Amino acid sequence: MTIGIIAALPVESAAMSTLISEPITARVARDPCGYRIGHLASTDPDRPHRVVLATLPEDNNRNAATTCTNMLRSFPRLRSVILTGIAGGVPAPEDPQRHVRLGDVVIAADGVVDIGHTRQGCGVAELRRPLGGLSMDLKRAANHLQELVVLDQPFPWRELLEPAHDRPMAVFARPSPDRDVLHRGDRRIPHPPPEASGHRGAEPRVHFGLIASGDTLLVDESTRNELSARHRVLAFEMEAAGMAASASHHGVPWFVVRGIVDYCDRHKNDDWHRYASLVSAGCVRAVLAACPPFPVWRTSAGGVSALLPEWTLDRLRTLLRQATAVDPSEIWQAATGGLIPLPERSCTLGEMVVLLAGRNAGPDRVPPLLALVEQVVVRVEQPLGTLLRAWIDNEAEPQAHIGEPLRAYRAAAEEQRRGATTRPGWRPPVRPCLLIQVERDGIDRDLCEVRYWIQRRAHTWQPEPSSLRSTTFQEVERVMEEAIRHAESIWLGSDEGDPVEIELLLPTDLLHLAVEWFRTELEAPAPTPLCLDYPVVVRSLDRMRAPHRQRVWTSRWRRLWQPPLGHRVLWGRTHEHNGDLAAWNAQLRRDRDLTTVVLGSAPQEAGGGDELLSALNAGIPVILWDRRSPLTPEASALIGRLLDGEPAEVAPRIRTLRMEAAELKPDEWGLHPGHHLALLWDDPDRNVYDAGAGSGAPQGEAKL
Repeated sequence: MTIGIIAALPVESAAMSTLISEPITARVARDPCGYRIGHLASTDPDRPHRVVLATLPEDNNRNAATTCTNMLRSFPRLRSVILTGIAGGVPAPEDPQRHVRLGDVVIAADGVVDIGHTRQGCGVAELRRPLGGLSMDLKRAANHLQELVVLDQPFPWRELLEPAHDRPMAVFARPSPDRDVLHRGDRRIPHPPPEASGHRGAEPRVHFGLIASGDTLLVDESTRNELSARHRVLAFEMEAAGMAASASHHGVPWFVVRGIVDYCDRHKNDDWHRYASLVSAGCVRAVLAACPPFPVWRTSAGGVSALLPEWTLDRLRTLLRQATAVDPSEIWQAATGGLIPLPERSCTLGEMVVLLAGRNAGPDRVPPLLALVEQVVVRVEQPLGTLLRAWIDNEAEPQAHIGEPLRAYRAAAEEQRRGATTRPGWRPPVRPCLLIQVERDGIDRDLCEVRYWIQRRAHTWQPEPSSLRSTTFQEVERVMEEAIRHAESIWLGSDEGDPVEIELLLPTDLLHLAVEWFRTELEAPAPTPLCLDYPVVVRSLDRMRAPHRQRVWTSRWRRLWQPPLGHRVLWGRTHEHNGDLAAWNAQLRRDRDLTTVVLGSAPQEAGGGDELLSALNAGIPVILWDRRSPLTPEASALIGRLLDGEPAEVAPRIRTLRMEAAELKPDEWGLHPGHHLALLWDDPDRNVYDAGAGSGAPQGEAKL
């Protein structure tokens, strides 16, 4: 992170977070604050500012100082701290050029006056010492904005207040003009003409000057006027002094931007809180957009902080701009192995350089940034590939000192690109999906508990959990339909080409359910089976929760994707005419290359249930069965054909059969195998539970 942003009130934080790109929540050990981390534009399109946002527990200078201290401790590489939010303005109808109106913005370009830190003597409160530490980098950016005001050029408010994602913004709408009422005592007085005060219609005016800070909520007109005249301040607020003192103590520059919400008199109300919070956040966005990005620090593999020279990164970004024929998302996935989340918005390769520059190397000792460049090299034509390779060898590697690991990685990348080998650790790509967990209530067997997770985007496994819901088995379809509608509202506008998936997480005693034929659109004349709209598979909830099953399960899953690609199948006992479960289980355990089991009978049958449990315990990730028992020769031949080929083909083939079956009349269903085939497709990398926590809480609730 390079920029810290602090907001006093939730409404101020909400406004700021709507403008931040790719915001994610985060917690830091031994820090009571919650943070949102993301990006805001800088002067370099390829290098946005990396920002972290915090909200005070309560509004005052003491809490501001404490929160700033916690933030700087948790994010020690911050280069500046900005306070955003609301303040009371000082109107000046007699001096229109200094007239501050509701919805305007005041930038503390001249600093902050701590009116709470005074010496009382001779009936006059004198300021003890000024607040130092104003960020000169952000002041220069503010000066650029002030030039726009001097030249009477309009601020691009439409772009500045546009949310970073598709979020409803009506909550921050500007109040009507008749809600901006100016008083002198109890008498209403007019504002100066807009052409005299520099106000443009419904747009905020940006003021530059001093802001006063103290722990007293000012609602007295005469005190406001007296303090304003003495200190020449444009606004009053209650957090900047504490934030500035903490930042200065840590040697970090600070800056303050405030939206005007009232006139510090007894007519104060909350009408302008939301809009003033938004325009303050928009102005922070404008200041940072006019500020060059700060140097990016990274940590070497040995844990020693080092600065990758800016000219080196600039040279790399210049070269990467020429790599227009490569897919940045593919490059990111190949370079990080899926271990570092890909930002939700589309990124250029230059932006990815910024995101990876501070990342440590993994066990292979190759920093992700260098891995990214190597992955670009093997995908571009000459002479660009030669120039990028020279950048690594002559500019980056001498600082990293990882010659042998880098050469090994380079050889593997080139070999992989030629198709000679599959990179170790490769796994099927993540796609948007919905995971629905159903399990019996622990007391009432007629009740069940349902929870679901939504995987919003491709590339990185980050499922978002819902709360647990208790219902009856008769109502499960209705609850699932609500989950699907929620997921579809999140997937709206997704440009992913492949269909989204539905995975049913079931305990062993429910795996026999034909969940792919559960219906949606229940109120329609013809409710629709799930398998017509989505690829549907079942997964083992019990195994997902069992950490002692993870190692062998993961090993067999990896074997499934190692060349030569294909299923290594063990058939059930009916197929082999072997009724001894112990011998069958021994064969299953002995051959660690087995990846797939076809049950000899359905799980609700005693024999099929025993085989299913043995296969799950042995870590088998792919299990098929026919719900008609026992397995017939015709069904065996069909399943053999389904499994003939690459593993990724089996689920689409089964879905095709299901869609064929759905087109038949109900009395013909029993004749079509698509209505009876079940598929357990269990990827251990797509775990919604902490593998080290057993049956603990789902991901996303227990910890971040």
